[in-house]
Amino acid sequence: MRLPLLISSVLFWVVLTPSANAVSGLAEKSSKTRKSDITIRVEDGGWGEADTEEVESVLHAVADELATWVPVRLPISIVVSHTDREPMVLYEKDGTGEYRVRLHANDRRWGEYVYEFAHELCHIMSNYDAHRSRDSRKYNQWFEETLCETASLYTLRSMALTWGSAPPRPGLEGHAAKLKAFAQQLIMEEHRNLPDGTPLAEWLRENEEALRNDPYLREKNEIVAKLLLPLFEQDPENIDSLHYLNLDPAEARADLQQYLHAWYDNAPARHKTFVASILKLLGVETPLGVRAHAKPAAPQYPEGGAGSAGQAGPSKH
Repeated sequence: MRLPLLISSVLFWVVLTPSANAVSGLAEKSSKTRKSDITIRVEDGGWGEADTEEVESVLHAVADELATWVPVRLPISIVVSHTDREPMVLYEKDGTGEYRVRLHANDRRWGEYVYEFAHELCHIMSNYDAHRSRDSRKYNQWFEETLCETASLYTLRSMALTWGSAPPRPGLEGHAAKLKAFAQQLIMEEHRNLPDGTPLAEWLRENEEALRNDPYLREKNEIVAKLLLPLFEQDPENIDSLHYLNLDPAEARADLQQYLHAWYDNAPARHKTFVASILKLLGVETPLGVRAHAKPAAPQYPEGGAGSAGQAGPSKH
């Protein structure tokens, strides 16, 4: 994902430091109120003025925000470390099967933590590491990148509504307005708008080849992400539909229509209308009836997470 490190956003994140009394006992309280089974461990180093306990609290809040819409439990473990480079989730897990996520955010600019971690968690939820090998390319990865940008915007806006009265830690109430303003700043960026008079389906026909060749064309991804955001905000329970992406090995090299048809087919009935609305927005014909290929079951995330250790390199998400 790209780094939203504009000067204006850095200046905007005024540090609010909770008192020592407020900090005591927060870890126990936080563990009792979590909605998800996602375990997050933050490694020391690189977080600037923020300590690891603060960072963990915010990242757990992000996990709760997204995982609350997933009806199956996600008993996965994630180790988070700081990086001076782009945020990413690695394809290779550590020896205990934990996902490894690297974030660029530091100090107490909590909006950047939310934005970055929601994106990487979205990749994990959408089976980013399924069927990955050293000699394969995921030609529709741009769409996954787009969905994960949408997840970041959704999480920022949703948490802005809850932090005022229910922040993950005492002392963060004042950051609710900052999350909202940061999300608005991103959404209003000029490059996120389609050219005047150009429907998305037409724009996609002109840009899909470039996106298939380079899924990290952020300014193009973000055009589509902005248009998908209202669909998720209208019915957030469809965040669970991400769980049904990338289940078929053939999807890695499929064309966009085949890829989206596989998503539609694998999604349970409660999500088909939603997925069909995305297909329609993108100008992709909705499949009629039941398609012939077998539908792989959605992964159940056994202890330690999805996928297998030792797969190819870091994912530049």
